Amino acid sequence: MKEIGLEEMKVVQMDILSAMQRFFTEHNMKYSLACGSMLGCARHKGYIPWDDDIDIYLLRKDYDRLVKEFPDTYEGMYKLATLEREHSYCLLYGKAYDTRTILREPGQKMPDLGINIDIFPVDNVPEYGEEWLKYDIKRRKWIELCSIRYDRKYKIFKYHRERTPIQNIYATILKIALPLIPLKPFIKFIQRCIVKKYDKRETGYVFECVQGMFQKRPFRKSLFDNIVPMPFEDRTYMAFADYDDYLTNGFGDWQQLPPVEKRVTHHSFKAWWK
Repeated sequence: MKEIGLEEMKVVQMDILSAMQRFFTEHNMKYSLACGSMLGCARHKGYIPWDDDIDIYLLRKDYDRLVKEFPDTYEGMYKLATLEREHSYCLLYGKAYDTRTILREPGQKMPDLGINIDIFPVDNVPEYGEEWLKYDIKRRKWIELCSIRYDRKYKIFKYHRERTPIQNIYATILKIALPLIPLKPFIKFIQRCIVKKYDKRETGYVFECVQGMFQKRPFRKSLFDNIVPMPFEDRTYMAFADYDDYLTNGFGDWQQLPPVEKRVTHHSFKAWWK
């Protein structure tokens, strides 16, 4: 197998997004660049120089359509992995991947996917306020448990002197009980009862409830009403026209570069052509 370097990997990622963009256009679905990809697009007109992945958003209704309508293989080489589509896949968001490639990341328990991009559904949530704050505290605890159960990082439940006796008892119970819970049903429960809690309520705000551990506030659902093409490297992808509102909400002063010591990737991918 021939190893794929970082710059070539980015080209493959963009090829995947270009294919997904064609599918979205064919099926009248709206998407936007998201997270670090939206930040990179606005600030660098492409990848953040120290980043190495692509993230996009779809409203939950379009994400659910994507899960149902995306073919087994698209254009002969692209597949979609989601909680609903693959038995061994246990993440709350989807990944579109290139079947001609193999991707490995140390410590990741992932089915056999190739180079991929992340597809995040965004769900209805209350406007920022007391109801949101209570929900977000609960949501974060469940997402953390989901991550711990998935990665089997049970060392987090070791005894700590800094905790109260009740907190240590609670941690001990979780350490014993969590491994006994079947993974897939547990994650489906979190999706149904936590992530999608407000999806039947019409709200003006949405959030990346499937993860969203760094951003603090919901953002306006109406941002999806005005999505425009924007330059990204040598391509053009769709993004929020009011990206400043989204980025300020999520990152604060997003035009300010982070300190040099924080300009590092958060992945350790290795990839090969089959």
